Amino acid sequence: MYNEYFGFKEAPFSIAPDPHYLYMTTQHREALAHLVYGLNSEGGCILLTGEVGTGKTTICRCLLEQIPELVNVALVLNPKVSEIELLESICDELKISYPDISNSVKTYIDRIYDFLLRSNRNNEKTVLIIDEAQNLSSEVLEQLRLLTNLETNQRKLLQIIILGQPELLDILSRPEMRQLAQRITARFHLRPLSKHEVKAYVSHRLAVAGQNIQLFPDKSIKLLYRLSNGIPRLINILCDRALLGAYVENQYAVNPATIKKAAKEVFGELKNVEQHKKNKQWLYPLAAFAGIVVIPMAIFFYYINTDDSTNNLQAIALPETQLEPLLLNTEDKNKLQKPLKDTETLPTYSAQPSLSSSVKQNNKESTAISLPSSKKIESLNTTVTAVDQTQAVTISTDTAVDNIDTILNTKNNNRTSAYQRLFNAWDRYYKEKTSKTACQQAATQSLSCLFKRGNINSLKAHNRPAVLTLINKQGKTRHVTITAIDNDIATIYANNTAYKVKLNELDKYWYGQFILLWKKPDYYLRAISPGDSGAIVNWLNTQLEKINNQLPDRIISTYDDTLLERVIAFQSQNGLTADGIVGPVTIIHINTQSGMKVPSLNPLPSLRSATKGF
Repeated sequence: MYNEYFGFKEAPFSIAPDPHYLYMTTQHREALAHLVYGLNSEGGCILLTGEVGTGKTTICRCLLEQIPELVNVALVLNPKVSEIELLESICDELKISYPDISNSVKTYIDRIYDFLLRSNRNNEKTVLIIDEAQNLSSEVLEQLRLLTNLETNQRKLLQIIILGQPELLDILSRPEMRQLAQRITARFHLRPLSKHEVKAYVSHRLAVAGQNIQLFPDKSIKLLYRLSNGIPRLINILCDRALLGAYVENQYAVNPATIKKAAKEVFGELKNVEQHKKNKQWLYPLAAFAGIVVIPMAIFFYYINTDDSTNNLQAIALPETQLEPLLLNTEDKNKLQKPLKDTETLPTYSAQPSLSSSVKQNNKESTAISLPSSKKIESLNTTVTAVDQTQAVTISTDTAVDNIDTILNTKNNNRTSAYQRLFNAWDRYYKEKTSKTACQQAATQSLSCLFKRGNINSLKAHNRPAVLTLINKQGKTRHVTITAIDNDIATIYANNTAYKVKLNELDKYWYGQFILLWKKPDYYLRAISPGDSGAIVNWLNTQLEKINNQLPDRIISTYDDTLLERVIAFQSQNGLTADGIVGPVTIIHINTQSGMKVPSLNPLPSLRSATKGF
């Protein structure tokens, strides 16, 4: 439902074990290495354990994609079977025929042994993979041990890979399971993701789904980590539900409040109630201590100081002039007396508002931000009203530069007119009265949306017209379209009227959020990564040769090491993250430098001097 809204080619947080979405942390690489070792070793058992949802099955599917042709694989996904049913499943997977009725364990073992001997003579290996092995009975586990005895004088004929939850470790530690445990030649236990890995994991899945943007700010990632405990499956479920919530509420990023709503829908009230009770248990002994010690002491000191209460009050009295800075108005008193909601903040008093400080602290182009909530705007308005109202507004003496305060105070300055001007820059049409969002309308006109957060250098680096979200001195949200930058002067449109403003003045009212349109090449479905193949790879190679004034001498269909070096060099020269992954930002730079006819903020063919180190 939300794929088109955010520009995904497919749902990025499906819980299906798709190896394409596997994010390889250090421990996941080690786990996969253990399984690969199992394929290349001479028999025995390989054990991979981990909590529910940590990625065991996904790693197994990744292994299956790398299995050579001369390896026969039997994959058993339903281990809640008897000995006979397990052997039947193995025969079915390996396409081994057996009688329809009256079969004994020996019948199946003989058929499997004959198959293994034939495969060995043909230099073929056979691997048995058991998933969810913690559900195996003791009898079936013993049968697995007996299967490891199928061998020749030189080698074992069957390699067994066992996947299971941590309970499997307890089962194997039993005395009666020691014979099977001794046959395990390699073990690995998958742990949940760390907080840093959760952020990288979410970014990876978004990029694979086709959008190299950060839809989850750091505060949302922190909450996501706490709610999921780093379990990838829970992360997927929460992120999927949170993106749906952001789509329904027409947000451009997933804020913590949306994460909390998603968690409530996923986990229900039970988990929250139990956690609340758990968190409050430590209060009981503290209350008992207060009743026994603190209250009698308070009574004792009360009676001691009763006679001198009047004198003490006179001693601590302050002059009225010293009390004035502590006074709050009625609205602020009410805020302090009632419980604060998640998005509310206490009243803040400041000599001057600094609306762009958050932008200066974080100018990474991959960080997204949602629109300010009404509560935040109220808090901002409280701050602004504390400013000395006698201060005069400074108006530029340069007649060629417009006063941005006047522009932002226009009541009919809205998002619709900003989008209309953005689409007009691309010779496209934006419909006001329609159920489709701006991004959905862009998609129908061969364009894509890109949500970003950064600073003025970010705008210069992307070099595309963009819609900016500004906050005026009254705390009201305003939307303008920036269409050109000439030195320190920007051309912006507000309510379909053009203005010239100074960049430093614009920056004072800008939180850093901007939305732009970009031209997606044909056959582009997701970020282009090393190892990819197809027409999109040849397009990438052709564009880089055009930029370097070279004539295409051959058709390239695979993203090989040579092309990777050229991509990394291009990204480095343009101040981008030199990781070889070609997402929207890299493509925007390629489109600019390859001579594609696209609207730009600056007519210069290259902005490398402005973007170096960005």
